[in-house]
Amino acid sequence: MDNFINIDDFGAVGNGLHDDSEAIYSAIQSLVTQKGGILYIPAKTYAIGKEVVIDFPGIYIRGASPYFSVIKVLENFDGSSAITFKPNTYQLSKGTGIDHGLTVNCNNQEVHGITGVRMYDQVCMQNVEVKNVHKDYSGFNFTQNSEGYSKIGQTLLLENCYGERYGGEANAPMFYFDRYQEVNLVGCKAFPSQANSETLQGDGFYLKDCRGFTFTGCSVAFAENAFIVEAATKNVSGITISGQTNEAIASYALKTKALNATMVESVTVLPIRSEVREIEEKQLDGSERKVVVGGGNFDIQKTTKALIYSMDAALTLGNSSSQNVVFSTASEKVINLAAGNSVFGLANFARSGTSILDALTINEFSSVPTVYFADKAGVNKSRIEQQSANLRFGFRYVEPSGAKSYINKFIILKNDLVNATNIQVTYPEGTNTVVRRVEIGEPNSAGEGYRGLRIRN
Repeated sequence: MDNFINIDDFGAVGNGLHDDSEAIYSAIQSLVTQKGGILYIPAKTYAIGKEVVIDFPGIYIRGASPYFSVIKVLENFDGSSAITFKPNTYQLSKGTGIDHGLTVNCNNQEVHGITGVRMYDQVCMQNVEVKNVHKDYSGFNFTQNSEGYSKIGQTLLLENCYGERYGGEANAPMFYFDRYQEVNLVGCKAFPSQANSETLQGDGFYLKDCRGFTFTGCSVAFAENAFIVEAATKNVSGITISGQTNEAIASYALKTKALNATMVESVTVLPIRSEVREIEEKQLDGSERKVVVGGGNFDIQKTTKALIYSMDAALTLGNSSSQNVVFSTASEKVINLAAGNSVFGLANFARSGTSILDALTINEFSSVPTVYFADKAGVNKSRIEQQSANLRFGFRYVEPSGAKSYINKFIILKNDLVNATNIQVTYPEGTNTVVRRVEIGEPNSAGEGYRGLRIRN
């Protein structure tokens, strides 16, 4: 069909050495005259000396194979990105993308792998691999141009996309989004530092002034941070991370930040599968030391209405963060500097049950339904427990031996007895502690119209 263009038909060689830039450009111009279509990349390696630019809507790149259809950047490359989708005479870069798989080999040159400028609607990238990315550039770079920075890009789908650094050093994120919304990433993987690198630098996914992002089944490995969410000039909201895997994250699984009067809102992070790895980390003096790194911690600043399962990771809630809900299996690692947040302690191997900041605990120590209360220091503790038909209120005492035990001071009984209330009290009698039921006195025993309450000796 006319609008299915094979770049080989325009003189592309595909031997990994010959510069095929002009042939690819000619193929793209043929599609422009046909008002869009498919730019077909056969299963060969096509070297390029200058940027491949698609600035007309409705043009899709289609590879023959995710692994063997390759665009390779040559040395002395002319351009800032191997492949760029951007608007030209049209207001938006619309209805474009890559399907059936493609590999972009950046060859450690000073270029981004794929750049999308103000992409908007019907945009999809599937099975795209960007490798050997330079330390100062991103594998996937979605941004705005200066003329349209007040606008946004939206409605993107990235599926099974993969980015990997050339070496261990990194000054740029692997996936970068600036002013985009309604974006879904499924099964995408970021290696901000090279796999098995001794240096953990760079960010996996960086979102600046973005809204409505979902990450499903994605992963980040060998990085300084897995996710950075920044509100720079506008509020950020609606970020959801589920089914995430993190491996060898030096600092944060998620770090949120906001400038001036902006806020980060409505971030959801479901439990992250963390893979722990021991690495030999290089020190400034040239020596090495073994460091165990896992899925990363959380730094939540200027954030509201977030739901985060931090599990056993450390989490800090900044002073300007409120109305957030945190679920942790190690609530002692949750640093809550701000008021108006809820922190729930989940069960772990050492402790069963549920707690809120360790001040309210349900069924932590007893097999019967029990609620425990504690002060901030964890010194003064009390409990309410239901045992059989009784509801008991007790306080914890520390014996001279150091043993800790609860003594019920007040009990509500379910069953009625003749001339008795449903209340038991505890009081000292010499060296003993006795429990007595409060009885009801005879009519008028406490004055005309009143009964007295009494306790048997």
